[in-house]
Amino acid sequence: MKTITVILTLMSTISVVQSQESAPFPPAPSGVSAVTTVAADNEPGTRIVITGSVFQSDRKTPYTGLVLYFYQTDATGVYNKTDGSYLKPRLYGWVKTDAEGRYEIRTIKPGSYPRRKEAAHIHVTVRRSGPSPRWLDSFLFEGDPNLNEEERMQPQKLGRLSPVVRLTKVKDGVLRAERDFVIPEG
Repeated sequence: MKTITVILTLMSTISVVQSQESAPFPPAPSGVSAVTTVAADNEPGTRIVITGSVFQSDRKTPYTGLVLYFYQTDATGVYNKTDGSYLKPRLYGWVKTDAEGRYEIRTIKPGSYPRRKEAAHIHVTVRRSGPSPRWLDSFLFEGDPNLNEEERMQPQKLGRLSPVVRLTKVKDGVLRAERDFVIPEG
């Protein structure tokens, strides 16, 4: 009996690890557009707007009609108040790139995970073809004390393709950032 319990426990653990390694991509609702609001106006936190363009692997051709899924923690660093699982985030949304490959996300600045030294981030996944979605580099934020040295250098090396974005305050008091993506073949 102990052997069966150990095997079932091991299988359960393997299943959890596999699900954490696979990128979530729930079915998008109908009518997804190039602009999405992830955090409602009453959500506590600092308002941010991230805009950018998505390009095909040649880095020139806009990726038109590509659906991206975003999800993040709230300002306190928690995905949800019940079990904290990233598989059931409260703050999430989809965008579908327009004819020029552009997108816009309206949200709040996420908090870092409680009791961990990981930079605050917004996850991004995409499903182009095939059954498995893919992770893209998460949005990170310049000035976050939890960025490592390599991450701090990315804006200088990669420009608008850097996952580390600079938030700039504009007239309306909202912080804004720009980031482009290149979607590799395959």
